[in-house]
Amino acid sequence: MGNITRTVTGMMLMLLALIAFLIAGFNREDRQSKSAPVDPLVNEAIAQARALQKVGKLKEAFEIFEKHAGQGHPVAMFFAAKSYARGWGVKPDLEKAREFSLRAVQYGFSYRGETAYGLGRLFQLSRGPDCNSVAIQWFKKALQWNFKKASMQLAFHYERGLGVEQDIKQARVYYEIAVRASYEQAMLAYARLLKEGHYGVVPDPVRAFNLSERAMVSLASKARGGSGSAAKQLGRIYRKGKLVPVDLKLARKWLLRAARLGSTGGMHDLAHLMLYDPKIESENDEALAWLRLAAKQGHSGAMTALGRFHLKEKYGLKQFGAVRWFQMGVALEHSGAMEELARLYEQGMLIEQSHAEAIRLARRGSEMGHSGSKTLLKKLLGVRPGTNSPSKGS
Repeated sequence: MGNITRTVTGMMLMLLALIAFLIAGFNREDRQSKSAPVDPLVNEAIAQARALQKVGKLKEAFEIFEKHAGQGHPVAMFFAAKSYARGWGVKPDLEKAREFSLRAVQYGFSYRGETAYGLGRLFQLSRGPDCNSVAIQWFKKALQWNFKKASMQLAFHYERGLGVEQDIKQARVYYEIAVRASYEQAMLAYARLLKEGHYGVVPDPVRAFNLSERAMVSLASKARGGSGSAAKQLGRIYRKGKLVPVDLKLARKWLLRAARLGSTGGMHDLAHLMLYDPKIESENDEALAWLRLAAKQGHSGAMTALGRFHLKEKYGLKQFGAVRWFQMGVALEHSGAMEELARLYEQGMLIEQSHAEAIRLARRGSEMGHSGSKTLLKKLLGVRPGTNSPSKGS
């Protein structure tokens, strides 16, 4: 219970620090931002740490980042935050990631806009009714500091009314900014909106086609040039078939390239494509190897998927391994893992039964908008432990 209290308290302190930071004249950052210390030796150390990351020496790299972050160097704080957020060389810790990012963003330095963007993404992953609205404020700061990728997230929030009143006109303004900045993901999302005509938007199939075509040409060029993220996007486009006809052969081709280029999302998607295609059942071991590699490198969806496979004893996996994977997914704020672990706590399956812990986890997932967690939470709150009667005062 003490750990739970400390976690909640830590989150509240982070939010209070953030609010105080905003109220204290944050919009006058040009006059109030701290000057980043100039130290060629530290810059060289950070460059060496980044080189270590590229060859897979994540722990060694993280130790360098953390050392210099503790000495007040914002670039080191930025990379330490990314390491904590993604589990690169250190146990994933989103609170630590927020802490380092909040310290770094006070400095006027080259990664300031990207740091604000990272804070927005961290608050998107957080629980609580105000987290989406806080995320929006960070995305706006990121855009103000010329990190144009933030416009894509702002478009997403305004389109769906997450943390802000839904405003399709404003969403389209942000989409146009992202399109002009050549962000392919924004082009594709905007193309779907224009093609399908959601939220009262008048369909514009010609513009939708042009946007999707432009995005795919750009992604293919980047993927051939070594971008795992671009290859992953192409694989997903051909797998989903919303903008082009479904082509699983092309989807596999691009996802395999993404995985080989180190994209954890590519590894995750490739594994699922291989596992669910009965024609390639003989490749199950290879698919699971990709999924484990993605999980090892911090992909929370891969962790949850492995937990589910263990739970169902699929592909020769043993049930007792499920809990560890779900716990790892929960540590990275994966709402699907929260639902699965909550169910195990409620049933007392593979773990000591705890109705209270089941409710806590289901509530966390529900607050993040996860439909399965919402359904489970309603069920848990409506039944008193050990009976079939409604719980009083739930």
